[in-house]
Formats: sequence, C-alpha cells, structure tokens
Amino acid sequence: MARTTTKAEETRARLERAALTLFVARGVAETTTREIAMAASIAEGTIYRYFPSKEQLAADLFLRHHRALAEALRDAARAATGLRARIEAIVRCYCAWADQDWTLFAYHLLNQHLFLAQVPDDAPNPVTVVREVIEAAMAAGEIPRRDGDLAAAAAIGVVMQPATYKVYGRFTGDLSAHVGFFADAAWAVLSVAD
Repeated sequence: MARTTTKAEETRARLERAALTLFVARGVAETTTREIAMAASIAEGTIYRYFPSKEQLAADLFLRHHRALAEALRDAARAATGLRARIEAIVRCYCAWADQDWTLFAYHLLNQHLFLAQVPDDAPNPVTVVREVIEAAMAAGEIPRRDGDLAAAAAIGVVMQPATYKVYGRFTGDLSAHVGFFADAAWAVLSVAD
C-alpha cells in the first residue's frame, strides 16, 4: 500500500526546494527567510515550525545530502571488484546523483566550505569513501603508494571540477554522458608512477 504524503511533509518539501533554489542562485548568507517563504508560498513563520533558523535549514540540507551521497558511493564501490571497476562505479554513481537533482547537487558542491566542518567524524563522507577505496588499492598493489588524501583529492577533482564548471555555465549537459572520460582520467591520475 502506498504511503500518502501529509500536508506537513508537502510544506516541508516545498520549503526545502525553495530554499535550495535560492541558496544556489543567491547564496545562503544573501537569501532571506522572507524570500524563502515567498518562493515556497508559505508564511515566513512557517519556516520556524520546521527549522530553528535559516542556517540550520541550510546545514540540514547539506548534511542530509552529504550522508546520502556517501552511502550511495560506498554501495556502488562495494558492488564492484578491482580498483578500475570501483572507480567507474563511483564516478557513475556521483554523476547520476548530479544529474538526478542538479539543484541539490550544485548546492552541496557550492557550500562545502560552509558545512564540512560540521560533519561528525564518524558520519559517512564521500571523500572518506574514495580515500578508503584508493588506500585499499594501494595496499593490494593495484596502484603506486602515495598519500591517500592527495590521491583522493586528485581523483575526485577529475569529476568535481567539471561539475563546478557546469554550475558556472562553462559546461552543459548531463555529467553521466562523460562517465567513461572521467573514470579514465581518474584511473590515469591514480595509476601514474612517481
């Protein structure tokens, strides 16, 4: 039996979507609760039924997406065997997440500097997932040994920089159309000898 959505859930979803859209277009600091309420077609006070502040709304949106993305990447990596296949699985998953809800993805990408410090150390983290896959591959001799964080940063950058270009209109279209290119580039970065 399908679960019906309550009016409160619909209002919260509208509120979150309006906030995301404004946060991406204007930034968190520059967006007012009044603008969010207008965009969501709710009274400004309604925001505070769901969130104690605009900042908490922004943090909750980021942290929820961050955790869900990390879990999806971990599941994708576990389903593959060998580093090359894991790279492609992670890249495919990351690009699919971006293409599925570009506004949410762009929000997450643009606001890492605001919220990464709030991610608990034991919380699922996309960067940790990638670093663990890379470190396991180094331990297994699949790629040369080097600093795991540096290798993860270089591999992640292969996809994140094009995504950033897309945010600023320098790249258009779905990221998923380029999974092969991104996966090959990440493999090249990771397999290069010192």
